[in-house]
This record gives sequence, structure tokens and C-alpha cells, in this order.
Amino acid sequence: MRDWKEIPGDFYNWKKTLKPERPYIHDYSKKLTYKIFMAKPTADFSASDVIINYEDAFRHIKEIDAITLGVPKIAYLVGWQYYGHDHNYPAWHEMNEALKRPEDKCALDSYMWLFEEAKKYNTTVSVHINMFDAYENSPLWDTYVKEGLIATNEDGSLMKVGIWNGIQAYAVSYKREWDSGYAKKRIDEICQLLPLKEAGTVHIDALHAKKDVGRGFEMEDSRAARRKILRYWRDLGIDVTSEFLYFDTPDWAQREESTVGLLPLCYHFSQNLEDYIARPADLVCGGDASYRMKEGNTGRFANLFGDQTDKESAMPDRWKVLDGFCTRDTKFLYLNGLKREYARVTGDDIEAYFADGVVTTLEENTMSRNGALMQKGSDIIVPTPWHKEGSAVVYSRNGGSFTYDLKTILDVTVDTVQLRELGIDGLCDNVANAALDDGKLTVNLGAKQAFVIYTR
Repeated sequence: MRDWKEIPGDFYNWKKTLKPERPYIHDYSKKLTYKIFMAKPTADFSASDVIINYEDAFRHIKEIDAITLGVPKIAYLVGWQYYGHDHNYPAWHEMNEALKRPEDKCALDSYMWLFEEAKKYNTTVSVHINMFDAYENSPLWDTYVKEGLIATNEDGSLMKVGIWNGIQAYAVSYKREWDSGYAKKRIDEICQLLPLKEAGTVHIDALHAKKDVGRGFEMEDSRAARRKILRYWRDLGIDVTSEFLYFDTPDWAQREESTVGLLPLCYHFSQNLEDYIARPADLVCGGDASYRMKEGNTGRFANLFGDQTDKESAMPDRWKVLDGFCTRDTKFLYLNGLKREYARVTGDDIEAYFADGVVTTLEENTMSRNGALMQKGSDIIVPTPWHKEGSAVVYSRNGGSFTYDLKTILDVTVDTVQLRELGIDGLCDNVANAALDDGKLTVNLGAKQAFVIYTR
């Protein structure tokens, strides 16, 4: 492993290879990621307001795994530290003891229990942290002020960046924190506390860059330091996921993001049409494309390319998780496995063309393969090869009778298939056989009803 002081901060030109700077630890284009919001501080900061403890988190992980047919997943815990979400940054180094299970000695024991148990349900557990915010009530506040690690305004005053949990947040100076060794110090300490190297991933919230004006540091100084930080995490064997791709423009119209090829997944994945075609999903992908939209992004490009659902807000409503999985997550996983060839604007719509004869439309929200319809709105059939080769999920939000050409969609030549209902508790026990008519399956679905089709 190289000396941290030798890590470069230069811009990575992903356009030369269409690949990340170094292979990611996880392939996020083939996984689902979500957050579990566990706790936040009480209004007077005297205790933790617990929403989900470790036992509850485990239940959610099992339920989500059942609904998603065992696809590989990553769950990031939010509020695992101190009294919860956004509490005591820039410090990360104390567990939220209010979240522990009664049978465990401490919250760290509960974390380690969840970390191991989640593996049985195709889920990697990691945490949500923040490297940008600093609060006056943090145990590290005096150190960060004394060592000059908070960004400054032109008059030398500390830079305020927002009010969270009712208290003022200040911006950490990435350049000062990196150059001083304090960024490395707090990264190393959290890696000693938690098994992040084994997880291979961490979610860093709000990884914005700001000028440190009072010290004469420009925006590019901050961006370069941020790239050093990302590379150090990767040197440790840990991918960083975050909210955005970060060009850090005030109006959020991010034209040429500075972290492509270093960040594999963004929760608020705002790209324009040209970005989607130019950037393969295994270079960068994400969900929630309608949040703080990039210039040229309609916010509905999920119709063309798929995106991930926000399971954090959907739980504990498992019907929302099921609907999101069937209509969006499966499409995200399917399309990510296909090369994006080109997009074109037709009269009043946009079409995206993929390898293997797959075409999607924006306004009509359709998907087809070699002319065979796979989706129209919330009526959809999508292959699920991670579950079983030759399988697919069929779903309708409103219900109805649907005919799908399985011979064309799934490349199968069979006379009958098996159907097994997929509900909010996962796969049901009942199995039915259905005959095909010249390779076509007609299926009757109730509202919010899903089946898994098995062709072999």
C-alpha cells in the first residue's frame, strides 16, 4: 500500500477507458443498495430517538431479501453513532448504545451480530457517515478549530453550511484535513472500530466541496483533496458511495462532475441523456434520478435506464418495497447488464437502444426486446437470472390480463412454465403450471400481484 502522502489529487479521465480508475470492490450495477434509518438525537440532544434498533434492522433485511429474491444487496446504517443521524460530526468513533439488543453487552456487539447475520440474507452491512459537516457540540470541535481544519470565509470566520438537527453545521476544509493527516486519522480509527474493510464499502453523505477562502484555497484545491480522500479509502479496500457525482455548482446543474470513476454509486443519480449513453452502469450508477436534477435531465430517465427505489422511506410498508422492486429495481438490474448503444428523440418521445434488441421509451414508459413488449407503465415482465436461470418476474400494479412472448423475451422454447406467487413475505408455497401458446404466456394478475415464472 502506498504512502498516503503520495496519493495524487488529479482528475481522473474516465473517457479514455470507460472504466473506473481501479476496479471497484463491489459491482453496484448488479446489486441493490439501501439505507436503514435507525435513530436521530432528541430535540434537546439529551438522548437518542430510536426508530429502528439492531433487531428491527435484521427483520427489515430479511424481509427485503425475501421480496427481492435474494439479489445481492448493501444496507447502510444511518444513526449508528452517538445519539444518531448527523450527531457529533466530525467524530464517528462512538456507537449509539440505545440501539443495542438486550442480550448484547454493547452496541458494537449488536453491530457485529447484524453484520454476520445479514450475510445469510445476501446483504452486506456498512454505515452512513459524513466528512463535510462539523458541529460545535462534537468532541472533536475544539481540535478542528485549533488545528485549522474548518473552512473559512474571506474575513477568516468559520464557514457555515446549514442547520441540521436544529444546530449550525460548519464545513470541514478537505485540503487542510488531508494535508494535516487528520482525515487519514479519522478514517483509520473508524476502520479499527468497524469491519469496513471486510464490507468493502461505506456511504459518505454530503461529500460537497467548498472553497477555504480565508486561507486562499480555491474550489479545485478542495476537489483535489476530496479525490485523495476517495483514493485513500480505496487503498484500504473500501469503495465510497455518496449522494452526487459532485461538480459542486451552486444551482446543482452539474455539467462535468469531478468524481466519475472514483464513486461507483450515487443515491441522487442526476445525469443527462448523453451521460447515460457515454457512461456504462458499471462505471457509475444509482437511483432517485429526479432529485436536484442535472441540466437536461427530465427526472424520468429511470423510464429509459432504470433506477433503484428508496427502500429507507418505503419500509415498513412492504407493499411499496414489492412494487418498487418489480417496477424499478428489476429493470435497473436488467438494463445494467446490457450495453447502451444510443438514444434518439422521436416526434414526442425519447427512445433508448440497448444491445440484445432491447428498446425503452421515456414518455410511454415501455420496454421491449426484438419487438416483444416487456413493459407498459407499471405492467412488466423482467428476467431475474440471479434468482434462477430462465426465470422472470411478472407484475401489475392495477391488475389485468397480459400476454407475453416468452420465446422472444427469455429465449426459451417450452410448452409449459411454472408460476409461483411473489408477495410481501417472499415466494409463496403454491406452484401452478401454465401452458404456452406458440411461446406466449397469458397471465391474469390482480392489483399489486406478482409471479415468478420458471421456464426450466
